[in-house]
Amino acid sequence: MREQSKRFQNHRWLLRAAGPAVLVAALMAPFSVPAVAQEVTTIRVLNWQPGGAEYWTALVAAFEAANPAIKVELETVPFDRYPEVQGPYITTKSGPDVMENNAGLELFDRRSAYVELPAEVLEAGQELLTYSGGCLNFDTAQPCYGLPFGYQGNVMYYNKKVLAAAGLDPENPPKTWDEMDAACTAVKAIGKTCLALGMTGVFPTYWNFPEVARNFLTEDDMRAVLAGDMPWTDPKMISILEAMASIGERGWFNSSAPSISMLPDGADIFQSGNAAFASTIIADAVNWAAFGAALGDENVGAMRWPSIVPDAPLAKKFSGIESSVFGVSKWSTKQEAAFEFVKFVAGAENANLLTTIAGGISLNKNVDPNLLPKSQALSQILEIIKFPTLHVGVLLSGQEADALARGWQEVTLGRLSVADWAARMQTALEASPSKS
Repeated sequence: MREQSKRFQNHRWLLRAAGPAVLVAALMAPFSVPAVAQEVTTIRVLNWQPGGAEYWTALVAAFEAANPAIKVELETVPFDRYPEVQGPYITTKSGPDVMENNAGLELFDRRSAYVELPAEVLEAGQELLTYSGGCLNFDTAQPCYGLPFGYQGNVMYYNKKVLAAAGLDPENPPKTWDEMDAACTAVKAIGKTCLALGMTGVFPTYWNFPEVARNFLTEDDMRAVLAGDMPWTDPKMISILEAMASIGERGWFNSSAPSISMLPDGADIFQSGNAAFASTIIADAVNWAAFGAALGDENVGAMRWPSIVPDAPLAKKFSGIESSVFGVSKWSTKQEAAFEFVKFVAGAENANLLTTIAGGISLNKNVDPNLLPKSQALSQILEIIKFPTLHVGVLLSGQEADALARGWQEVTLGRLSVADWAARMQTALEASPSKS
């Protein structure tokens, strides 16, 4: 007991010598409690998972690792059903903290649901080749409501194996409308679909209409479309609708096209090996990487749509646009965390993930070019995108996009004339809030 008391006295002397700070720490030590866990903010992100599930799993994991105080909950909706899911959120001013939209008028039409991005968030846009598609009227000096992460646009893919079976040159796909017509005749003769197509939803607006329109419109005309100053009764616009209608008249596509969506149904026809061509996009789940995985990279090529008017100024151009943009909802109570997600999506780490996992073409200037996979179709795409023009599909309002798809279905089924289709398009234009 005496020895124990002596040790206590020595201990007390040492504490006095060490000073008050150590004394307080020592006295508190027996009563210390475990450290409080870091508070985590959970944000909801509404998206259609461009690039595929594997890429998005990696994206979220990388973001959460870089931002341990933020957790991401994804609400993923099929691309063609996205507007019907997002619409009620906007109407009720509730739901996700971050939402995805296509660049251009689709975003502008819904900008009441988004906060204008502050300067510190837009700084992330300086690393991008462009982010104007997230800004009003494609002008970065005007309010911007979202940042993109990849480059998007339209090409036509072809299956070399099907072309060879049809007696066609697999290394020399059709370049004109007449050559395409001859190729389709040969493909159908071996029991295959020529052009895999689905007409429901927004796909005709974004994937088909721009490739026909390039033959009849100049860039000034396209800017007039954006402003609502190009009536659908204009002869140029009528020519576009007539050309779209003629695809069905020529029997190029599958008979199911008016009743199916391009995703997944139309794309499935192509990647199952049952079609020679598919009109899709350069960077998403239905791109060169997905088709190469299904058909073999050696069997997949990429080309521009065949020209209808070969000497048209934009006939040999690429309809390019920033891919979907991500913005922060006005009703979000977690906007600071949501801004961090938007910045990460536009950043270099995500750019490298997009390149390596999804085969996407990033807009970030700092992406590692050595990460691009080796693929003939990708090599062809990288040449095609060197000559871009405006993507007129993203310049249509939601009302016009809906009327375009429904009209094409009905024209193909013989239930509507092109003249009546044009009249419907004009009515949709006049009903478009962003163009009135």
